[in-house]
Order: sequence, then structure tokens, then C-alpha cells
Amino acid sequence: MKKKGGGKLKNRIKELRKTLNLTQNDFGKEIGITGATVSDIERGKLSLTDRNVSLICEKYNVNKDWILYGNGEMFLPELPEDEFTKILAEIDCSDDEFIKQFLRTYWELDEDGKKVIQNFAQSLAQKK
Repeated sequence: MKKKGGGKLKNRIKELRKTLNLTQNDFGKEIGITGATVSDIERGKLSLTDRNVSLICEKYNVNKDWILYGNGEMFLPELPEDEFTKILAEIDCSDDEFIKQFLRTYWELDEDGKKVIQNFAQSLAQKK
């Protein structure tokens, strides 16, 4: 693996993980590595790949300049999100392929097809 940011990078990874209040396993799971690998990175035995750096920045809203070089704030400023955007982000991160395919299919329907689905969903909601 390619070295990034020298010896202090390992300290920033650990600082980030602790700030997020995550175990090594939970932190690693979000970026597709094991807790043992996170441990090795934090101890300087392994380095982060470019992909791991990008995933950490994306998943945890981390400032790439901070993680690589220690410059700036740890986190990027939060963009305002509405409830719908949050729901879509949760769906995108989930393993629920059915709902993803359903939404894609719905979006591609013509207006008549969308109306059929809307009426069906409304009738289901009324039966609650």
C-alpha cells in the first residue's frame, strides 16, 4: 500500500475513529476493511490506499487535506439536508436492492404508470 502523509496519518485515523466514537470493526466496515486492518493502519504497519482515503472522506464527511496532511478542520462543513435527501442517502447506502430497483423503475414510468403506483400506495396507506 502507498504511504500517505507520513507517520502522523496513523494518529489522525485513530483520532478520527475515536471522535466518531467507533470501534475499529465499525470504522473499517464502512470502508470495506476489517478491524484488524484498521488496527494495523493505526499502528503504522499498513498504509491507507487512495481508495480507502476517498471512502473515509465520503462516508464520514472528512476533509481530505486534514486526513492526508493534518491541514484544516477534521470535518467538512455539513450541507443542509432535507428529510427526503436523508431518506435517499439511507436507501443508497442500504443493501435493499428491491427498493433501489423499484425507485429506478418508478422513475422511468410514464405519467399514467406513475399514477397507478401512486393510487396503489395511497390505498395501502389507508389500510394501516
